[in-house]
Amino acid sequence: MEALLGEEWGDSELAADLRRDLHLDLPLWQQYFLWAEDALRGDLGRSLVLYRGQPVAGLILHRLAVTAELAALALCIALAIAIPLGIVSAVNHNGLIDHAVRLATMAGLSIPNFFLGVLLILLFGVVWRLPWGVGGYVSPMQGLGENLVHMLLPAVVLGTAHAAVITRFTRAAMLDVLSQDFVRTARAMGFSERRVLTLYSLKNAMVPVLTVVGNTAGALLDGAVITESVFRIPGLGNLMVASVFARDFPVVQALVLVAVAIRIVVNLTVDLLYGAVDPRIRYAAE
Repeated sequence: MEALLGEEWGDSELAADLRRDLHLDLPLWQQYFLWAEDALRGDLGRSLVLYRGQPVAGLILHRLAVTAELAALALCIALAIAIPLGIVSAVNHNGLIDHAVRLATMAGLSIPNFFLGVLLILLFGVVWRLPWGVGGYVSPMQGLGENLVHMLLPAVVLGTAHAAVITRFTRAAMLDVLSQDFVRTARAMGFSERRVLTLYSLKNAMVPVLTVVGNTAGALLDGAVITESVFRIPGLGNLMVASVFARDFPVVQALVLVAVAIRIVVNLTVDLLYGAVDPRIRYAAE
């Protein structure tokens, strides 16, 4: 309230009117139900500090589109790296390639996102000065969110970190499936190794991998706080940081609600996909 009233904070009449407008004069349980009723109608309140008076729902929808672009590109990069590496590592179990992949995943898990992001900005934007974007040079340090091309560097930062986790789960799942009797039977029947790995092994190993991919998608959509801040991408993570520092509580509260809703939707989607990947789950449910 002090931030809203500013120099008029000492006016007790204005302060009382503001408390009534914000329902702060009511008990907490009444405040909660009033807020929940508005939230169900899509009214998440209005920004008090950062964007004075603007609807929070509109702010989040705009930022969510930017974060969704970044998350989609980062997830594609993570899967493009993780699935092949996990398969190759499992096929060459305890070999030189397997040890190299495990070492690379350990490095991917250990390197902080902000360090890798700053390093890529330094290399591409300062040292190498490589052309970026379509139609001329666009520095990746600008962190533009309107085009996926400009999001390549932050997507690489996010994708490599999650790729390390997905690679480890893919490797473990493939090792478990490759030791099963039906794989040995398929090989004994003369099927090609490529068919054994893709049609029989990978499909049966996708259930635990799908769980990790779902968690990754939820985490990316929640908003990559550090990466978006480093690259100055106007997404949910950047909005969360700015709102916390500005103590814009309606925006923070709405962002937490949106993050929880995203996790619920993603987890439900993953549960539904289990039956499509593994028919045994669908038959058990029926």
